[in-house]
Amino acid sequence: MALLLVFGLSGSAYAQPLALDVLRADVAPDDMTGQPVLKIRLSPEGQAVFSEFTTQHVGQAVDLLVDGQVVTSPVVSTPIYSEWIIVTGGFTTSELEALAETVNRGIGAVTLRVAKVKQAP
Repeated sequence: MALLLVFGLSGSAYAQPLALDVLRADVAPDDMTGQPVLKIRLSPEGQAVFSEFTTQHVGQAVDLLVDGQVVTSPVVSTPIYSEWIIVTGGFTTSELEALAETVNRGIGAVTLRVAKVKQAP
């Protein structure tokens, strides 16, 4: 799974999940591959929070959660100023449609957090 974004994170300012204000989520074909992707459109407030978060966390892995479940954990490469979050990867169309429905019905919050690093034994 990969998030088609250029975002990063770090620091403890976001130790708890950070909620994003979402306008809508839809499933659509990727412009380059034709594979289904989840497109999450942020409100202007959500976009500002997302941009600030990614600016402060460049170079770190971030968890994108829907309804408390990690959907993807990309590394943020550069700050992201887009109103769109595009989730790509090994998802079926049905899985993406279920995520979109959860977001659109207001059942599941879309949140970000610094990814938990697994320690080697």
